[in-house]
Amino acid sequence: MSGSTLLEASRERPRLDPGRLREVRPRDMVVRFTFGAATSVLSAFVSLEFGPRAGGVLLAFPAILAASVTLIARKDGSDEACEAARGAMVGAIGLACFAAVGALLFGRLPGAAVLALAGGVWALAAVGIYRLVWWRA
Repeated sequence: MSGSTLLEASRERPRLDPGRLREVRPRDMVVRFTFGAATSVLSAFVSLEFGPRAGGVLLAFPAILAASVTLIARKDGSDEACEAARGAMVGAIGLACFAAVGALLFGRLPGAAVLALAGGVWALAAVGIYRLVWWRA
């Protein structure tokens, strides 16, 4: 699978395995937490210095992705890390759809309604792309 494109993703369907949570090392969790916290702190400083729009862009950055993909590559190999990155891309597209709905509707509709609509669009986009890419058969 190495070097394959998003549309050539694995035919194996993802599954939930709660038992694997015992395999997560505390050190790995610390690395992920540190990356996430550092990104949030940087975003706060940028928000204070340049305004909330500039800081908000940093909050859209998947803070733990770099750390997670690195840890996955070390532990499970580059193919698994590639799959994790593919999943993050699907999530990012869903978040972009969420942001687009928010940008278009905030100020025109009540905030709660916009968040509900944007959340629904995010879910439809993420699940739709997920099914398209991984559940093709």
